[in-house]
Amino acid sequence: MLKVLLVDDEPYVLEGLKVMLDWEAHGFRICGEASNGEDALEIVRVCNPDLIITDISMPGIDGLELIRLSTQKLKSTAKFVILSGYDDFSYAKQAMLYNASNYLLKPLDDVELDSVVKKLAEQIRQERKKTENVNKQLSFIANQSIMRLINGDNKPSIVGRVGMLLNIAEDEEIRCILFEIDSADSWTHGEEKSGLNINRMQAERVIENALGSDFQFRVFEDGKGRIGIIASEKMPFFSSLEELAQSLLLQLNQIFGDVVYASISDSEKGLSFISKVYRQALFAIGFKFYSPDKSFINYENVKGLNINFEMCIEDYNTLLDLIRSNRAEDIEPIVCRLFENFSENHSAPQIIISYLMSFQMELVKVIMEIGGDLKEFLTLALEFQKTAEHMNMSELRSEFLKQCLSAASHINGFKQGNPQYIISEVKNYIKQNYCKDIKLKEVARHFYMNSVYLGQLFKKFSSMQFNDYLNTVRIEEAKKLLQRLI
Repeated sequence: MLKVLLVDDEPYVLEGLKVMLDWEAHGFRICGEASNGEDALEIVRVCNPDLIITDISMPGIDGLELIRLSTQKLKSTAKFVILSGYDDFSYAKQAMLYNASNYLLKPLDDVELDSVVKKLAEQIRQERKKTENVNKQLSFIANQSIMRLINGDNKPSIVGRVGMLLNIAEDEEIRCILFEIDSADSWTHGEEKSGLNINRMQAERVIENALGSDFQFRVFEDGKGRIGIIASEKMPFFSSLEELAQSLLLQLNQIFGDVVYASISDSEKGLSFISKVYRQALFAIGFKFYSPDKSFINYENVKGLNINFEMCIEDYNTLLDLIRSNRAEDIEPIVCRLFENFSENHSAPQIIISYLMSFQMELVKVIMEIGGDLKEFLTLALEFQKTAEHMNMSELRSEFLKQCLSAASHINGFKQGNPQYIISEVKNYIKQNYCKDIKLKEVARHFYMNSVYLGQLFKKFSSMQFNDYLNTVRIEEAKKLLQRLI
């Protein structure tokens, strides 16, 4: 919808302008009314109308001065229609010098006004479409040029092109802000590609609107779905960039459901450092996983840290035993300690998720041994794997703890009078004590069972004798030991 501003110091003329035309039929909405030039200028500054219909003779700032100040000081691109009660060519001539589109005499003729507005509406739409096409082309060129600098192509011609398109001097101080929306690299593929593209464009519009038209080419995509801003000291808000980034983060989280991360680089002097500030912001956003509230991450706060990609070697046998015995009160402290270790080591999210999925596979084995509902648990495990990559550390810990407690409760349901569960516990006992001189009688005594009955149960549910299973475990463990020694 186009915006029109009506300006006249005579109230009845203003009221007549409002009702003489069906503005909505022409694609306009009235964004403001003013009875003097001073008020009109303020509306122009705030609303940026597309069309301004103004009286030429007003006290203080008259219609001609309103046009001059709007176009020269406020950089308005609005079309102007001058209204006058004077049939004087000098007024019309001066109005045209100020690029007024039309000059209409009072009293107004509604047919003439309708024709002028209809013509200007079409003209505005055509010019807007042309401007949008030009801006799209320039935005594409700017984005490609920024990416060449980011990838290390610092040829003087590229640096000069970026400087011209972004209006940044070669020795100007710069910083980079990055936004990532819930694993935004998935925007480039998948069944929901069109919807994700809409999200990306919506995010870009929010950011461009905040920067204003003077800086719209500072917004770029990095090829991985992240949206960036190249900020420079020429921007009026450069000294408060962190506040701007946090404000945009809040707006984007409100739109996309609290799944947005943002980071900001240090400052560097010179366009040739675009690659450096981008990589600083990229490094910082890599720590989003450790951000408890999916908030803003400053490179200054993380630049001395490193994400650890070494495989986790945390022992999870203790946690498995607690889940087997349904000791819920002891499970949570173990899980919390596990994640504290992850945090202290700055383990990479991929490594942590891989470790947790391996643990879940061990739980699957346990449930298989006791004859539990494997389908239900596998569904939960796969859902966990699917959503885990979208969680931060705090959320991942909470979800993993819930999975552990659910598994403990699930396993506990098979305890009472379930011989298959008893045999799975016996097997677990053997695996933990295979290096000792254990006998069937000792194991039966440990589980408060008759040794003959236990032997019969073991053969029934394991398809082998107790001693044969014990020897098999010892052989397998010996193989593992030899493999580590080789």
